Amino acid sequence: MAPPELQAATTLAQWIGKRAELHGQRPAITYLDDDQSETTWSYAELWRRSCAVAAMLDALDVGPRGDGAPRALLLYPPGIEFLSGFLGCQIAGWTPVPTCYPKPGREIPRLDSAANDCRPDAILGDRSSIDGLDSDKLGPSAVAAARVVTQIDDAAQASQAWISPDSLASDGESLALLQYTSGSTSEPKGVMVRHRNVLANLEAIRRGFHIEWQAPETPDAEIECGVFWLPFFHDMGLIGGILEPLYVGGRTVLMSPRSFLQRPLRWLQAIGDHRAMISGAPNFAYQLCVDRISPDQTDGLDLSRWRIAFSGAEPILPRTLQDFASRFSSSGFSSDSFYPCYGLAEATLLAAGGDGPKTPKVLTVQRESLGTGRPLVTPDGRGAAFQKLVSCGTASYQNELKLVDPATCREVGEDTVGEIWLQGTSITGGYWNRDDENAAMFDATLDGGQSGYCRTGDIGFLHQGDLYVTGRLKDVIILRGRNLFPQDIEATTAATIGPDGGQCAAFSVEGGRGEALAIVAELPRRSDPAGLPDLVRSIRRAVIEVHEVDPRHVWLVRPAIVPLTSSGKVQRSRCRELFDADEIKTKYRYDRSSGAQQVPITIPVLPSQPHPDDFAAVVAETETWMTKWLVARAGVDPSDVELEKPFADYGLDSMTAVEMSGEIEDWSGVELTPIVAWNYPTVARLSEFIAQQIVGVADQQTNQNEISDAELDGLLDEIEGLSDDEINHAFADKRPT
Repeated sequence: MAPPELQAATTLAQWIGKRAELHGQRPAITYLDDDQSETTWSYAELWRRSCAVAAMLDALDVGPRGDGAPRALLLYPPGIEFLSGFLGCQIAGWTPVPTCYPKPGREIPRLDSAANDCRPDAILGDRSSIDGLDSDKLGPSAVAAARVVTQIDDAAQASQAWISPDSLASDGESLALLQYTSGSTSEPKGVMVRHRNVLANLEAIRRGFHIEWQAPETPDAEIECGVFWLPFFHDMGLIGGILEPLYVGGRTVLMSPRSFLQRPLRWLQAIGDHRAMISGAPNFAYQLCVDRISPDQTDGLDLSRWRIAFSGAEPILPRTLQDFASRFSSSGFSSDSFYPCYGLAEATLLAAGGDGPKTPKVLTVQRESLGTGRPLVTPDGRGAAFQKLVSCGTASYQNELKLVDPATCREVGEDTVGEIWLQGTSITGGYWNRDDENAAMFDATLDGGQSGYCRTGDIGFLHQGDLYVTGRLKDVIILRGRNLFPQDIEATTAATIGPDGGQCAAFSVEGGRGEALAIVAELPRRSDPAGLPDLVRSIRRAVIEVHEVDPRHVWLVRPAIVPLTSSGKVQRSRCRELFDADEIKTKYRYDRSSGAQQVPITIPVLPSQPHPDDFAAVVAETETWMTKWLVARAGVDPSDVELEKPFADYGLDSMTAVEMSGEIEDWSGVELTPIVAWNYPTVARLSEFIAQQIVGVADQQTNQNEISDAELDGLLDEIEGLSDDEINHAFADKRPT
């Protein structure tokens, strides 16, 4: 039962406002910069800053709209300001729309897609984000929106008039936010999450996790804390990472995704330093910790207070959980803390989970039996013919879960694969402006007449009452918690090959850290075999640039190889079956090795008291480490590694590049900023730079040729639209030699 003072609250804003009245001085939210400096707001400070944002929106004097409350896109970098913008919208009666991180002076496709869909009245952000918007690079809907800087200084916050939560509208049916699902920018879907959905799901999470209410009458007592790095525009990051701790009266400690990806150890250190009880992430994050954190780095790491380690948003691998528990048991982590769960934005967040954290249940089934729809449980099964699945528990509080034959809409029994259908207080009202789709997906009817179910498109089965998720009816690819639509990736691949190419199929396959991306593409009938390696590199570059993921496999095939339906649609599931069986004949094949199968790479041996005479030795050590890293982590063929080859030619995606820079900073202590990457774009050049910093040798020629941030921005503007040859010709004299 919620504290009596909160029981009358029917909106999230009322709930947080009443907590500010109950224990205003209690710390509510903390942000850790990459240098580990902290910024903390109390509940009272958070509320006052949110009231200030509400006043700014009131001053815009936006008139009534025929399609609901005014809407504001929230464009903030990682940090603490987002939450005051989010709550400020709700206090003012606006609908907040969390969106991506800002990219100053650049196109922002996710921002544009959300703006074109919901037609916002304003874009909220901090000063740098708003000033960095370039109207020439935004779509008309984003350009038309008012721009509001929400940052205020401490003095203005202290003087802000307090808005009583009792004075706010008490409409639980009003929209708390529009949650745009990650993935395709061509077909954005804004999930309409109402206040009653949010409060119901937060309560479901509290009960599922076994979190106690943090008593209002003990403001000086130690309160429960959560640590999170997931982006706030991700439903898990927002609902589970930010709002859940505030809902129970605790404290949330945030860090940026980049900070985690650079040094996964930072996440675990923050959990230990802040004595956090709760934290969680997709499967790949746990695997990244196993891969990237060596045993000698865990000295002094204390994870004994981490009682709830949830995992969701992508397939959960039993081996990842086992390896993580084994690696960090010496730091006090227990496998009893795991909480595997199943959720989706359409259900606000949590849809199924256990009754409190506990050692995960793992089921072994014959792999082929899953395809028949009747999984055969085999307790002692081992090898490639068997698959291990992790239980995601049962339906969350006040929600119902059924497994249904998607063709007949009949409920199926235990140990029978079906589509997951949901109903309950957490299930949202559907997508913004998609009435036809909502009728089919959010008001589905069982054979027998029961209606009002949400069809998830995910498939699984029940075994002894527990849910085991096995795949998706939809062809959505989930990588690192992001939804990627295969048709978008296929379009990018086809455009790279050219108009004479044939069909393409993009699908997910099993990889060492979870799912990975595979592409099978048909070549033109006349293709020069000598040019196929370059074509693969071009495909990888294009997919990385547009979708921010590096394919693990790119298979080029002759025409008429990709399987199609009778109506000419790509059969991605059949293509994946042929891929898994290695029954696809290829003209050229690129397969990136799995970095997850590599032990942490031994760091270079550096002099204890560096001297200029050590320069050559440090360069050699660094070059050796970096080439090993490219092979082991990025899957680069050893024969392709060249000291003077630009990193861009290896096709590193954004996550891999951040991982490499983070590991270098770990062992060298040398900060690698984006400008450093521009000035030192090869193994040889970057190794020399790192050695210079370590031994204190200045490179006068390089210093004279370094490009400033302003010069870099100018170059980027000039580069747009030019071919590679034109770029090389135009800027050859401006690059460092």
